[in-house]
Amino acid sequence: MTEKDVAEVMEEETIETFEFTDEEGQDHCFVVESRFKVGKDDYVALLEVDPSIFAEEEEECDCDHDHAHHEECDCDHDHDAGEEDEEPNIILAKIVTDENGEIDIQVPSDEEFEKARIAYEALEA
Repeated sequence: MTEKDVAEVMEEETIETFEFTDEEGQDHCFVVESRFKVGKDDYVALLEVDPSIFAEEEEECDCDHDHAHHEECDCDHDHDAGEEDEEPNIILAKIVTDENGEIDIQVPSDEEFEKARIAYEALEA
């Protein structure tokens, strides 16, 4: 799933996202690409996306045309140039629900990650 795919799906259904700000103050936005279990543990595959694809207002790109970043415009400028070559940034994370029902996303241990990676790759096959 790419950012373009996410933008297309947004029109049809609700997309589950997680957002956080790292130690350097940079905002990150992740879309839940898939959910799966490994034993009794819940995991998610998170696709990092540009938060601007969720913007409701039109944005101005470097072609000086007003349009939503993920929409086509009539300027003959290829807004998706280079996107196809980029590998999506997929992160496998463990989902833990605390006693208050709050969801916490955790980095799995190396052993947990390897099991999650195998399970995720089996989903993609």
